[in-house]
Amino acid sequence: MTMSPKKVAIIGAGPSGLVTAKTLLHNFPRGTFAPVIFDSRQQVGGLWPNNSTPKKAWSADDPVTLDPGMRTNLSRFTVAFSDLSWESVLKDSEIPLFPQARQVGNYLAVYAERYIPKESFRLGSYVKHTERIVQSNSAVGWKVAWVQKKSSDDQDVSMSTVCNDSNEEYSEDFDFLVVASGYFARPYIPDIPGLKQFTGRVIHSSALGKGHDPVNDEDLCRGNIAVLGGSMSGVEAASTFAMHHSSLKYANVSKGIPASRSIYHISSRPFWTLPTYLPYIFPSSRTTFLPLDLTMYDLDRRPAGPIEYNIGPIPEEKAAKTNSYFESLLGAEYEQFGHVHQGASQDSKSRPPWVAIGNDYAGFVRTETIIPKMGRTVSIQPNSTTGLASIKIESPGGESSILENIGSIVMATGFSPFESLFYLPRDILSILEYTTEDSFLPLVLDQGGTFRSEIPDLGFVGYYRGPYWGAMEMQARFLGKTWTQAASDLPKTDIQRENIRLLRQPSTQAWRGQFPMGDYVGLMETFAKDLQIVRTEMQDMDGSGPVLPSRYIYRYSGSPSSEDENNTKSYVNSDAQSTLNSLSSLGLYGAAETKTPETQTAIATAIFRALHGQWKFTRSGNFGEITGSVAFHPRYPTIPEYDKEYVSEELISESAGVPHSPTLTLWRLSEAGGADFPMRVDSIDADKAELEIQAADYLDLVFAQHEEEGDRDGNLIVDCHADYILQKGRCQYRFWMNGVSIARWELSRIEKSHVDPGGSRSCTVYTRF
Repeated sequence: MTMSPKKVAIIGAGPSGLVTAKTLLHNFPRGTFAPVIFDSRQQVGGLWPNNSTPKKAWSADDPVTLDPGMRTNLSRFTVAFSDLSWESVLKDSEIPLFPQARQVGNYLAVYAERYIPKESFRLGSYVKHTERIVQSNSAVGWKVAWVQKKSSDDQDVSMSTVCNDSNEEYSEDFDFLVVASGYFARPYIPDIPGLKQFTGRVIHSSALGKGHDPVNDEDLCRGNIAVLGGSMSGVEAASTFAMHHSSLKYANVSKGIPASRSIYHISSRPFWTLPTYLPYIFPSSRTTFLPLDLTMYDLDRRPAGPIEYNIGPIPEEKAAKTNSYFESLLGAEYEQFGHVHQGASQDSKSRPPWVAIGNDYAGFVRTETIIPKMGRTVSIQPNSTTGLASIKIESPGGESSILENIGSIVMATGFSPFESLFYLPRDILSILEYTTEDSFLPLVLDQGGTFRSEIPDLGFVGYYRGPYWGAMEMQARFLGKTWTQAASDLPKTDIQRENIRLLRQPSTQAWRGQFPMGDYVGLMETFAKDLQIVRTEMQDMDGSGPVLPSRYIYRYSGSPSSEDENNTKSYVNSDAQSTLNSLSSLGLYGAAETKTPETQTAIATAIFRALHGQWKFTRSGNFGEITGSVAFHPRYPTIPEYDKEYVSEELISESAGVPHSPTLTLWRLSEAGGADFPMRVDSIDADKAELEIQAADYLDLVFAQHEEEGDRDGNLIVDCHADYILQKGRCQYRFWMNGVSIARWELSRIEKSHVDPGGSRSCTVYTRF
């Protein structure tokens, strides 16, 4: 007798909901599960927008959506599932190492189209409530009630439209329920004394335009900017305003914005800002730059022996060790600007480090465009006459300070996760130990945040701060396996429960990590052991290498029952292998040359970021020796094909009391995958009113790691060569990298002319002020 499929209601069509449906449909014998995905939006993808996502003005009642042009802060190898490679979504020439949010949205749309039938979706459906039903025969099920939008327009269903007469309410019974509605349900804005009386602009960081947003002009014209909140969104918001200010200033378009405008970033906890590319040391001692997740989530970073998942308060010794790791990885010079903490206090280095990711932040701190402030915002004092405000801050040591002339306030204060749970019954929330007092840990769950053994028919996927795609996939697999075994075999993890309860106590909150479930490597390896997944080994890596979803292929012990199953396995294997093969472009998998387009992009991006700020130089040649300075000012790119741009302003020191005019060049960076020349230097006419006017000369820089491993100080040496257009000459740049900073750099140039066909030679040495 054939059993009917178990019906599974999945709330949320973001990454966690999609991977849950795919897993239940394809990783278990056909007919085991029948998932149905509910989402109030009209498109799949959740936070991630795709090309069909409607654009509209932001409202506090709207679901959160990421800026379409924003890049992921983890590489495409981590922001992916095991069974869909980026090569299957985008053309090879269009695949960046760090995809844009709209590209991620398209990835999820392709994933849904490939693996999930259309009849499994209930889009435009707002789930109002659920009910757990225990039947007379002791069988347990769930009743899901939702509002289905009747009209055919593109507007999402929200709380404001639930009671509209044009919508109808439905209900349906299911065997299982999965909460995949996301952790970042609603922007959180704290109630700070004086905030409601402030007449300037108050905006949550999630609604801040990251590019050429004209509203940013109004904010900068109005007064100083205050960004409240550290971590990821605070660094992004402060960097956004700093880039906007710098871009306006160095495009000769001031728009009335004072050059002295201040951007304050207020954080209550010390944090490190990591650039997207970090040094990576291969077992052969060869060093290069790789995306930060490939460096930080390397199995070699864990002690020898079995890898266990860690959750709980972080001991002082471990916290100090992690801070020391960042110091050695990033370098002492970068630490001055990329590590925000309270003075020289050792306490800030013995507490669990918080981390933000951003390429521009440390450079803007160096140039004092961003002014970090450690402390807690105590109050806001508006001035009714000027429309500006003063903000009072209390430092960790108890001292108070005042920030004046604040015209706009950006709330980088995170999100409230509670709205993702409103549809669960109160008695169920009680069993889950639900609390609204702790936005980090609102629930106490088993098995890596997946379920509670007392309610085995309720599952959670992706419901935690900083959810990783690989962990979501593991959670979905674990739920499917749990629901196919006997009730007596249900796992229970009392240790994890006790550690979560311990983390909730006020006395331990200072010792919990930024992401309580942030042990990604431990989580993946523990799930792999429980699911009996054999991690795919990487060639020439001796059992180590980075933790990637594509290395963990799940093969359910039940035999496939249809040809569709075999096709799915073929998809999984080929896509996973495609992802691993693409690592060869970074020299991480199999034998590969160091010099490839992607390694060039990685090294070029690391160097480009580190140029920000001011340098002094000495230039020598047959003309003698001259000195001067050069400053790199970031601005928005003026050519769409490039992602980053500097205006470089070189000034030769006065000689015999005669001042020199500045020499301007544009330095551009392309982060797109497959770029043969990731960095370009353009000569421009300094006498023109607009810096966008370019002269005919430009250099395409070709990067390669120097044959030597480093100099006697341990600096990584990177060479790049370029020929002038029209064969005017040749130049060679050499950069000495210490951590993620440039210790010094040199430019050797040969200039050809009709007077000197052999070329005149010069060498310029650059060092920091």
